[in-house]
Amino acid sequence: GPTTTTASTTTTIALSWGQRLTISADVARGLRYLHEERHEPHGNLKASNVLIYVDGPSNLTARLSDYGLYSLMSSHGLTNSQSFNVNTLGYMAPELSSIPKPTFAADIYALGVLMLELMTGKCASDAISVECGVVSLVDWVKSSVAHKRALDCVDRSLLLDNVHDDLVRRKGMDEMLALALQCVSSHSSTRPSIASIYEQISSFG
Repeated sequence: GPTTTTASTTTTIALSWGQRLTISADVARGLRYLHEERHEPHGNLKASNVLIYVDGPSNLTARLSDYGLYSLMSSHGLTNSQSFNVNTLGYMAPELSSIPKPTFAADIYALGVLMLELMTGKCASDAISVECGVVSLVDWVKSSVAHKRALDCVDRSLLLDNVHDDLVRRKGMDEMLALALQCVSSHSSTRPSIASIYEQISSFG
C-alpha cells in the first residue's frame, strides 16, 4: 500500500524531475484551494508540512498539512513573532519581519522557496558558502541567475546525458526557476497569484 513521508525527509532515492513537478503542482493546488475556496492563507508553509504519499516506485502525491495553525498558536498565548519563527527559517517573506501576519502573498513566497528546494536539492535553512561568505538559498539562486550561472543551481541528478532529452527538460527547468524567482520577489505586490502559478506549473515539461 502507499506510504507517507514529508518533503523534508532525507532518503537515498533521488526524486525525478517529473516527481518534483508533481510535488510542486500538488502543493500549488492545495494552496489554491485554501486561497480561493477557504479564503485563508496557509500561514506555515514549509517542506515538513508537505506530506508525500508514495504508491509504487514512481507514483507519488503531495498534500499540505498544518494549515491555519497560526490562529490556533496565537490564541494559546504565543506572540505573532513566536508563531512565525518556529521552524520557519528560510521560508518567511521579508515583509513578515515587520508585520508578522499570515497573508496570501507570504504563502506564495514560501511556495517559491519550496520550488527552489526541489530545483536545487538544497534546504531552505542551508547557509551556502560563496566567495564573500555565506548566503541563504534564495539569495544564492538570485545571485547565480543574475551572473548567468543558473545551471549551477540545478540539482546535478536532474541533468541528463542524452542531449536532446536534456534540452527538453532544461526548458521546463528554466521556466520553473523563473517562476520560483517571481514567487520569492522581495515585493509582495509583484508575486504571481496562486491560480497563475498552478496553471504554469501544470504546463511545464
